[in-house]
Amino acid sequence: MTPFQCDTCHFRNLMDRDPDPNSYKDIRVQKCIRRANLDAFWSVEPRTVNRTLMECRRGSDIASSLGFRNKLFRPMGPFPTDDVFGMAAAIVILQSSLRTGKYDKHVQFGTIRKFRSAFSNVYHASVEGQNAMVMAKDTRKLMVTKCPTYGTWFERFMRGCHKRMGEIVKPDRALSATILLAILNILDDEWENDLNSHFTLAIEGAFYVIAFCCALRGEEMPLVDLFGIAKHWERAITSDPPHIVVALLGRFKGEIGENYHLLTIVTRTSSGIDNEKWIGRLLRVYKNMNITSGPLFRDLSGQRIKAFDLEPTFFDRLEQVQAAKPNLIPTYEVVSEDYGIYRSFRRGSTSEATNNGVPSEVIDLNNRWRKFHRAGGSRPTLTMREHYSDVRLTLNQSLRYSASL
Repeated sequence: MTPFQCDTCHFRNLMDRDPDPNSYKDIRVQKCIRRANLDAFWSVEPRTVNRTLMECRRGSDIASSLGFRNKLFRPMGPFPTDDVFGMAAAIVILQSSLRTGKYDKHVQFGTIRKFRSAFSNVYHASVEGQNAMVMAKDTRKLMVTKCPTYGTWFERFMRGCHKRMGEIVKPDRALSATILLAILNILDDEWENDLNSHFTLAIEGAFYVIAFCCALRGEEMPLVDLFGIAKHWERAITSDPPHIVVALLGRFKGEIGENYHLLTIVTRTSSGIDNEKWIGRLLRVYKNMNITSGPLFRDLSGQRIKAFDLEPTFFDRLEQVQAAKPNLIPTYEVVSEDYGIYRSFRRGSTSEATNNGVPSEVIDLNNRWRKFHRAGGSRPTLTMREHYSDVRLTLNQSLRYSASL
């Protein structure tokens, strides 16, 4: 059921020579080849293999009785004297699995499998990769390729490797509204007592409330645009109902060019999260600095910051809450392992909305922009004013999500 070549054949295909029994590198390569072959074998359950064997024997007996046994099955080899299996890529993946991991002694399967995608991308950019054919219709496509990492053996190897390694999944713990309010209180105290840190404190506070109330992931936060928020600020907070427009500007999958996505949130949530205060503070800081456009979240030099840049500060805030209010975060918890700036805000936001009885269709409405661009659909390029006109049609419904938090 699994294509097979022995260790020596694979070695010769890779090295163009026989292995040296006295060479540490050669021995290491052979061990990796053996491990890869075993992973490929164990990708299929023994019962499935046994049933296949029984059916093949039964078919062989019938073919023998009719006189064409030698014509029933095709030859199992030999294979070309080249690495048609993708063994070289498999060895690199196995060696990568020995690196130190974040949550365990070694890295997880989800980390090492990324090399497969990288390899296939390089392959399809090479001379050999140009032999592949692509048939496309709309945004769906079917590719016929000779890339070895998409072959039967490599598929078996990856599945067997995953089954052998397993996977330790540690999703970011959901951040509750109560913990977020405790963090915002700490920022409020520092805002009053440290006038020189208003820029960094405003960045931090605005980041937290937008990530939580818009249910955004960390990697989406750098897309928040200063000009888009400032343009609708006065009109939005004085309208009925008062609200805040959060504008995301960037390149989205399935769309052409840079596009705005406008999200609306309430000025103050039911639990007391004051979006108007923190976003307004940041806008005033930028106004005093004569900055009117560009990314909302940036450093003092004007460069767009990544969510990862704020994660150490986020952990510090959680530890401050933990020290002051162990009833919210128990002292035995390690916040840097349990929480993360990439998922904790979104998970916490969705959990709070669900616990507060927000209907699933309202939660889906809040995430509609993300589902749209993931689906690979295309949309006409509209001005920001036209986008906002569209958003206002469902304003009361869309605000239900953030109002509940």
